[in-house]
Amino acid sequence: MRWIVAGLVTLALTLFATVWWQGRAGPTGYLHDATSAEAEAAYCLAVVERISEITWGQGDPRLETHLDEQVAFWRPRVGERPGAGRVALARDSTAPGVNEGAHLHLAVQDCALRAVSFYGHRFASFDQGSGGPAD
Repeated sequence: MRWIVAGLVTLALTLFATVWWQGRAGPTGYLHDATSAEAEAAYCLAVVERISEITWGQGDPRLETHLDEQVAFWRPRVGERPGAGRVALARDSTAPGVNEGAHLHLAVQDCALRAVSFYGHRFASFDQGSGGPAD
C-alpha cells in the first residue's frame, strides 16, 4: 500500500513540476506575439480595419456593427504606433501557407474574446441574438 501512495505522490509531484516548468516558458500573454498591450491593440485594430477594407462596409449588418464596435474599443488603446499593427498583420497574413481570410477570421475572434474576457468589455452586437430561427 505504501508503494502505491509513494507512486501516486511521485506522479503528482512530477506532473506539478512539468506544468510549472512548461508555464515558465509560456507566451507573454499578448495575442499574436505582441510585445505590449499597445502592440496587441494595434494588431487587433489592424485586423478589424483590414476586414472592413475587404467587405467595403457591405457585409452582414451585424458583422459591420461588430467591426465598428471593435474599432471603437481598440483605437484608444493603440498608443503612439498604430502602424505597427498593420506591419505585424501583413507579416502574419502573407507568411507562406497562410490563408489571409482564415487568419483574419480567427484573429478577429481572438481580439473580440480578449476584449470580453480580459478587459471585461461588452459588445452590444453580441446581445442582438443570432438572427436564426430561434430568435
